[in-house]
Amino acid sequence: MKLKSVLAAAAAFVAIAASATEANLTTYGENRVRTRPVTPISANLVTPIGIPWGDEWDIAGLQTGIYNRVEDFSGLQIGIFNVTDYFCGLQVGVVNVTRRMQGIQLGLVNVISESDLSFMPLINWYF
Repeated sequence: MKLKSVLAAAAAFVAIAASATEANLTTYGENRVRTRPVTPISANLVTPIGIPWGDEWDIAGLQTGIYNRVEDFSGLQIGIFNVTDYFCGLQVGVVNVTRRMQGIQLGLVNVISESDLSFMPLINWYF
């Protein structure tokens, strides 16, 4: 009985992760047209090894992993080392690095390179 539940949950996770679509992400008041597919869930060991496979995805939802790397992200990112170009949401990890952000970073090292205060330990934010 438990095995069936676990297998059903795993199949649902894979189906959701595989349901990538092309979408426009609105970030920082800009409506930027994205040509990369967007997935709602990403789970990986080290990007690009995970579900969905590869590093050509933007994410609008949840990403977990040891090393997370994504260009455009909107949602919750949890990992040991998180790297993004554009980020909107909450980043939780030991090291969090992004170029532009609208949200909060929680970790030992938090970097938002295009902000007035680019480095903060424990918590960093930009809105």
